[in-house]
Amino acid sequence: MKRKYKCDLICYINVNVEVFMDTIKDSISFSKTKKTLDVKPPKKPSFTIETDDDFLKLHTLTLVSGKRGGGKSVATANYMRLCKDKQYFQRCWLITPTYASNKEIWNIADIEPADVLEPTVTALPEVIKLVEAEKQEWELFLQQKELYDKFHTDMKHKAIKNIKSEQLMAYYEMGLLDDPNLERPKWKYDLECPPRLALIIDDCLGTDLMARRTAGLVNTCIKHRHLSDGLGLSIFMLVQSYCAQGGVARPIRENATSLWLFKINDYNQIKKVKEEADLPVSDEDFENMCNYCHEKPYGFILIDFNPKSEDKRFRCGFDEYLHPPSLNNKELIKSKHT
Repeated sequence: MKRKYKCDLICYINVNVEVFMDTIKDSISFSKTKKTLDVKPPKKPSFTIETDDDFLKLHTLTLVSGKRGGGKSVATANYMRLCKDKQYFQRCWLITPTYASNKEIWNIADIEPADVLEPTVTALPEVIKLVEAEKQEWELFLQQKELYDKFHTDMKHKAIKNIKSEQLMAYYEMGLLDDPNLERPKWKYDLECPPRLALIIDDCLGTDLMARRTAGLVNTCIKHRHLSDGLGLSIFMLVQSYCAQGGVARPIRENATSLWLFKINDYNQIKKVKEEADLPVSDEDFENMCNYCHEKPYGFILIDFNPKSEDKRFRCGFDEYLHPPSLNNKELIKSKHT
C-alpha cells in the first residue's frame, strides 16, 4: 500500500505540474524577435581529446573515493595505463606522500620518478609550470618544423643571395646551413599532437596541498581544461572521504566529471552523493547499484556526470554498464562492453 500511495502521489504531482505549465502558457503572451537569434554550438567542442566510446570524455576531473586499501590506487593506475596505451595521455604527474610504499602500483601507470612530487604548497604551481613548459615546447616544435620546410623550399627555388638576412639567420641558428641534410624535426611523443597531460593526486587529505587555506587546488580543478591557453590538464583525485569534514572541497565536487565510488561504511556519504549530483535515478536504485558493485572484491561504481550517452552513465568497474529501472523502467540490466 505504501508503494502504491507513493506512485499515486507522483502521478498527482506530475499531472498538476502539467496543469500549472498550461496555466502559465495561457496567461503569458509570446512573440518572436524580428531576426533569428539562435544559439549555435561550435562544430567541434573546445578542450576535448577524442576517445573511444568506452573511455571517459577528456579532459576529465575525476574523484576516486573509498576507504584505505579499497583499491583506489590500483584502479587509477590501470586506467592511466589503458589511456597511455591509447595515446590519450602522454605524460602524467603524481602528487602523493606515499610513493615509496606504493611504487609497484604506480609503475603500472608508467609514471616517471621525476614526475612524482610531494604534496607541499609548491607542488601544484610546479605542475602548472611544467604544463606551460610542455605547451611552449610544442609551439617551438611547430615553428621549427615550419622553418625546416621553408628552408628546403627556398633552397629549391631561390639563390642564397635572394633570401632575407633575417631568414638566413633563422636557418643558421637551427643548424640548417651547416647541415642541409639535417632530419626534419620530430615530436618527442609518438603521436604528433598537442601534449596530452594528466595529474594524479593521491592520499593528500590533511597535507598542505589540500588545506582549506590553499585556494590554488580549487582554482586549478575548476579551470583544469583551460590551463595554458586551452592545452588543459586531466585530474584524478584519490581520497578516503568524498564529502565528510576535511574531505574534497564542494566547488571541486560540483565540477567533477566522474566519480568512482568504492565501498564505504558511511551510508550518509552515499546518500550525499545522490543528493549533490542530482542523479536521474531513485534512491533505491542508486543504493542497489552501489551494493551490487561493492559486493565484488575491490569493486566500485563509476558515475559519469558527463556521459557520451545516457546509457553509459553508470558502470560497475570499468567494463560493465548498469541500467537502473528508474532510468528506463526495466529491471536492473548489466551489460559488458567490448
